[in-house]
Amino acid sequence: MNRTTSPTPRTTSLSSPAASPSRSRSALARTGLAGLTCLAVATAVAGCTPTIGVPVAEDAANPVCAEIVLSLPDELVGMPQTHTDSQATTAWGEPGAAVTFRCGVTPPGPTAEAPCLTVPSDSGDVDWLAAPDDEGTWTFVTYGRDPAVEVKVPPEITDERSTSFVGDLNAAVVDVPQTRECVGAQDAG
Repeated sequence: MNRTTSPTPRTTSLSSPAASPSRSRSALARTGLAGLTCLAVATAVAGCTPTIGVPVAEDAANPVCAEIVLSLPDELVGMPQTHTDSQATTAWGEPGAAVTFRCGVTPPGPTAEAPCLTVPSDSGDVDWLAAPDDEGTWTFVTYGRDPAVEVKVPPEITDERSTSFVGDLNAAVVDVPQTRECVGAQDAG
């Protein structure tokens, strides 16, 4: 006697009404829990990254500022770049002891109040007005370029290093067309 059995087709579908509701809820709960865990970890990590408050400049929306900010170094004299809370700004270091950078400040006119320095670098020379305030914070502003950029260096930084690192920022601003340049006392008429 030949016995022939035909296999009974078995189909399983994820959307089958025969699927166990408790298994579906259990899988959804695991997926939801994993998603919440990832979200919590991402939030915690982002919460550890300091954000430094930097006032927005008048012309921060200038498209040239976006190009400048994107070409800034990720690190400046050993200090990592960090988050800021305004458009066309960045900072290096930690809150309370950070070098801050703003693009789109009002281009300065000719002045005798702040020394104008031509800062050389491999990428090209850039003229900067440089002056400390009463608290020892140095402010550098590009001269003869529009949009102008401003760099503030607090005493917590200058107590430990020179401000010559401003030349490391030249590469980001050197392509902004220069319309004026520093002149020395001998050039003034």
